[in-house]
Amino acid sequence: MAQRMVVKAKAKLFPHSNAERLELCKVGMFQLVVQKGMYQDGDVIIVAPEKSLLPPQLATRYVNTETGISYLHGEAKNRVGVIRLRGEVSQGVIIPNAGYEDLPFDEDISEALGIGFYEAPIPTHLAGEVESLSNKTTALFTEHDVEQFGIYQSEFIIGEPVLVTEKLHGSQGVYYRNAALEWVVTSKGLSQKGLGIKESSSNTYWLAAHHTGLLEAVNSIYPDGEVQIFAEVLPIQKGFSYGQSKPIIKIFKVVRNGQVLAYSSLDAWFKNNFVPVLYQGGFDLESVLALKDGLETVSGKGLHIREGIVLTPATPRLNSDHHDLAVKLISEKYAKKETGDEIS
Repeated sequence: MAQRMVVKAKAKLFPHSNAERLELCKVGMFQLVVQKGMYQDGDVIIVAPEKSLLPPQLATRYVNTETGISYLHGEAKNRVGVIRLRGEVSQGVIIPNAGYEDLPFDEDISEALGIGFYEAPIPTHLAGEVESLSNKTTALFTEHDVEQFGIYQSEFIIGEPVLVTEKLHGSQGVYYRNAALEWVVTSKGLSQKGLGIKESSSNTYWLAAHHTGLLEAVNSIYPDGEVQIFAEVLPIQKGFSYGQSKPIIKIFKVVRNGQVLAYSSLDAWFKNNFVPVLYQGGFDLESVLALKDGLETVSGKGLHIREGIVLTPATPRLNSDHHDLAVKLISEKYAKKETGDEIS
């Protein structure tokens, strides 16, 4: 998905919701915040997104000429981070086009630019012995990500039925059963590398599935065909326990034979183990925005701040970039706590 690629694409501009002198600029599936009038629709822009590791010749471009302080992160001051400008996320840095005119559009050009990607160290309880997914998955196996609301807001129709769920601060677990009834368990990061985690009594992704009874429930409800479950594994991140003493999953997406299932069509077991549903009804911007802040609802005790919300159509459909239409709105209080080292 968009997070692990450097892309060259034509810009598309959108209004900034909270600043007259700023605009949102969509490049590929990335959102940038730019000065109004700096770019026009159709301008060619190269974006290195969050967690890109820039080579020295590019990293030196992002140093304040007056103070000598780099805008980049990490010990080597070469890692791209996310910034927020008047409440909107800018997901990366713009790389000058000069010298890169022959590079292809809408493809990952990170290797050509000498750009790598940062990965946070994986704690022992999340790591494990890995295996290739190639002999257990088919073309229906997919990945999941949510995009920024600002650049996809116009794809929601006022009054259309939508689902708003709480965005949880855990780690994405991916659980896939093929037609031969073999299970694959992996994480977002490992899935992007084509790797799964071999079953282990000490691995958190497997433990969470067993504690929740996921594998048995799926085999009972869907006794044949391919099923892929995307879930948030809790608790993972420091300071976000959600009141859990052992690892569990909270499901946020069910895919059956390649089709994303509507929440309303799910069996009761899935709904009982779903991420908290905060709203079901017609799309209304003010109502949706009001839900992104507050306290978590998983524990029922409001133990810590809410990360934000995820907005999807009640009937799943694709966005203009041919990915599932699913967008996130992040709480401002949560955003101030982000470090860039969170485990995905």
